[in-house]
Amino acid sequence: MSQIQIRGARTRNLKNIDLSIDKYKIHAFVGVSGSGKSSLVFNTIAAEAQRQMNATYPSYVQNRMPHMEAPLVDSIEHLSPVVIVNQKALGDNRRSTIGTATDINPTLRLLFSRFGQPFVGYSDLFSFNSPNGMCKTCTGLGYVTKFLLEELLDYERSLNDGAICFPTFEPGSYRWKRYVDSGLFDNDKALKDYSQDELNLLLYSEEIKPPAPLKGWYKSATYEGLIPRITQTFIQNLSKNYRVTFPILNVLRNKKHAWIVKGIV
Repeated sequence: MSQIQIRGARTRNLKNIDLSIDKYKIHAFVGVSGSGKSSLVFNTIAAEAQRQMNATYPSYVQNRMPHMEAPLVDSIEHLSPVVIVNQKALGDNRRSTIGTATDINPTLRLLFSRFGQPFVGYSDLFSFNSPNGMCKTCTGLGYVTKFLLEELLDYERSLNDGAICFPTFEPGSYRWKRYVDSGLFDNDKALKDYSQDELNLLLYSEEIKPPAPLKGWYKSATYEGLIPRITQTFIQNLSKNYRVTFPILNVLRNKKHAWIVKGIV
């Protein structure tokens, strides 16, 4: 029972292959194109596992499912249910995982919410994509984006001299004007001479209406600190090179109270 036993596999490129595969281990099938990798894994092992699974359904259900022929093989023993994952890329959605793409995650969430001990809540509490279950620090992504202020700002320069070292914030640019025309700063003053309140205003301010903007300021415009503006405008498209793994939630990406459910009884 600890091995899948395959005897006389003749599907497609296979030439009467006998094979024993250990269960509960990771296996990789390698070889040149046309050597029979897909014929063995998908068209023999997975196909027979799916056929056997379908045979357990009531006849009413079987009659409405695609009919599957048995693969060309003398025997396959000790098969387990399988999940076939398409080899194409999952896409650019940062919340897509193998679990979400194969619908394994919803099943696991139900399992832990119904049978896990102690009971902490319903299945959405185990979802890193749900506001009820996601970590509030990383919003369920498993990583946070870290701003290096020494790289973002040149403290020896003023705003007019290009103190903001982020692309598209160069002097003369549209985004640069949102800061120098706000009337909130001395544009010729080096950032190293800013007070802490001025730096906080430059970096972290929420959206506000400047009380005395300069002539170039649009009447309908609002001011917002560098960090929230860059976060909203650019962070969604940052590559992994700019991400910092969130050290605690790298695996589960859930709220801490979901972690205490240890066993299924």
